Amino acid sequence: MLYGFILLRIGNNMAVIDPQAEIASVPGVGAQRGALLAKLGIVTVTDLLYHLPHRYEDRRKFVELSKAEAGTTVCWRGKIQKAKSTRWRGGRLVFEVVMTPPELTSAAEVLCCRWFNVYYLPKSLTVGKELIVYGKLVAGKKGWTMVHPEFEILEHDEDELVHMNRITPIYPLTEGLSQRVLRRIQFGLTRWADFEFPEYYPAPSDLQTLSAAFPSVHFPQSWESMQGARQRLAYDEFFRLQCVLAERRQHQKKAVKVRAVSHDELAGAFLKNLPFQPTGAQGRVMDEIRKDLALPVPMNRLLQGDVGAGKTLVAVYAMLLAVGRGKQAALMAPTEILAEQHCLNLRRWLAPLGVRVGLLTGSKKSGMETGDGTAELALGAVPLPPGSPGLGAIVVGTHALIYDSYVADQLGLVVIDEQHKFGVLQRLALANKGDHPDILVMTATPIPRTLGMTLYGDLDVSVLDELPPGRQKIITACRSSKELDKVWKFISEQTAAGRQAYVVYPLVEESEKVEAKAVQTEFENIRVLFPHTSIGLLHGRMKPEEKDRVMTEFRAGKVQVLVSTSVIEVGVDVPNATIMVIENAERFGLAQLHQLRGRIGRGSEKSYCVLVGEPHSKESWQRLKIMEQTGDGFIIAEEDLKIRGPGNILGTEQSGLPPLRVANLVTDFDLLQRARRDADEFMKQPKALEKYPVMKAQLRQYAKFNTLAAVG
Repeated sequence: MLYGFILLRIGNNMAVIDPQAEIASVPGVGAQRGALLAKLGIVTVTDLLYHLPHRYEDRRKFVELSKAEAGTTVCWRGKIQKAKSTRWRGGRLVFEVVMTPPELTSAAEVLCCRWFNVYYLPKSLTVGKELIVYGKLVAGKKGWTMVHPEFEILEHDEDELVHMNRITPIYPLTEGLSQRVLRRIQFGLTRWADFEFPEYYPAPSDLQTLSAAFPSVHFPQSWESMQGARQRLAYDEFFRLQCVLAERRQHQKKAVKVRAVSHDELAGAFLKNLPFQPTGAQGRVMDEIRKDLALPVPMNRLLQGDVGAGKTLVAVYAMLLAVGRGKQAALMAPTEILAEQHCLNLRRWLAPLGVRVGLLTGSKKSGMETGDGTAELALGAVPLPPGSPGLGAIVVGTHALIYDSYVADQLGLVVIDEQHKFGVLQRLALANKGDHPDILVMTATPIPRTLGMTLYGDLDVSVLDELPPGRQKIITACRSSKELDKVWKFISEQTAAGRQAYVVYPLVEESEKVEAKAVQTEFENIRVLFPHTSIGLLHGRMKPEEKDRVMTEFRAGKVQVLVSTSVIEVGVDVPNATIMVIENAERFGLAQLHQLRGRIGRGSEKSYCVLVGEPHSKESWQRLKIMEQTGDGFIIAEEDLKIRGPGNILGTEQSGLPPLRVANLVTDFDLLQRARRDADEFMKQPKALEKYPVMKAQLRQYAKFNTLAAVG
């Protein structure tokens, strides 16, 4: 969002335009066109300036028709020799002009241009007028033809052309709004007048000024000026965002946290009781967390780890450090299935330590239990914190932890599992349950480095880059639906040998709008295919008790094939499940496919993932083939970002990322790093925002997307 003013000088007249003024106030727009622009999200002058071309066409080079090839798109200049209107069969009005170059050099240099049902053209394109046309050449019996070419009338040689003889912008449009109209509106705002825009912060001197950047990005004089303009506007977006994150980091450091005396015996006993040795990466991250919890400021840490890297073990260690200090810890998961599984695992692991683990979801509230069902804490050194009666020293839950009547005056640590499923505001809401609790957010969806610096720029980052020994490499193969018979045969052989399988579909019910298979329909089909095999059904619309029953039977091996939606994407851990079949795989993102694949390969047996799909393009197949080529979640995440963009990967609206209209998180990493460094220095200056009130107003707007600390 832009603040300040735009100063337009047109001839001897001067006009001041508020960037937040309604779009109808722009010369050449009006109410009718304003309504069309609103369909594109263009409501204010700022919106119009940021409605950038999605591509450009170089219309500066002219060709000789005698040297042209049919089917090519060319620019050509000529004078109208003939013009006539006729009606073809069906009543279509056809307007046709015959043109030759200003100086006819060859009989081959004749071009016929034809438009259908464009009623104003006969008055505009009359004999003797000179045009530049741009279109595709069609070879006919009478010579060259263009159908519906773009054109511009040459009236005064000194006039700057809008559509031709330049690097021409091509904008996203809506029905009823043409390129010519939108181009003229943008041209009137940025090129016909002397465009001046105030610098609202000390931008780097090697970047273009805003007054130069907006005209250059819409109507560039060269490819270099266009790239320079885009770089300045992208830097602005990154700089504003990084200032918000820098301010948030400063705010967090101001929060003073009084630490209780450290009692790490619980955490130490937990590690000692493990039947295996933590990996080096787990040990390194646990050490980072232990140091954080000794500082007089709250911990704010992001824990990234690929599927199966052992994040839960680290989280339990962190929660026991909090409990050992007489505090309560809360673990929030995105689904009831995952919350219940976490609760079961924690009760099993912590039973020998006598630590209570409670469960709080939308449908369940249970507490007063250790792993053996007893009601008392075995260790007197670990009192039950007040404010949350009956729930235990560790509480596992879903969104209910935020919105339910859950109270935790002694909440010391919040762990948020699968952070990408939640939003910044939800993280804030849970953090506000206590007095500056420590925050540990975890994700098994590896985050590309650019997204990490934007979405989680206020957090310290730990990475589990080592898998525990014994994790099996998952064999992945892409297959078409024509090969399903072989897939079903393979599942039959594996289940007969005692293994279990997942079969995943994108939809719960069939839809007329979406061409994809639905889990409810396919569940019945698979029961017919495997009459002697126990088949289970799982999806998000089932009642909680039904989901519990199915998952319990699947974990116990009573269900051999689980037919499901992506509800099993995170957290489900059944070591005996060695097969994952995903139908309509092209409808899932790469990161989601990687998550689903991570549900297998958790035992000692070989595991297989089969991606069944019918992609409609070569690119879609290549995308799926990436899954065959690598099991590295970070490589997959980078590829997913390139293909789908940040919005589709993490859901930017709920994750706290403002809309980036110019900056590209794939290609602009160096620019993002520079903006982060500059923003840190800028925000360290005493009363920096007081010196730049326009910048302060912008950051307030950006802070709406990043509400952990309001700016100023």
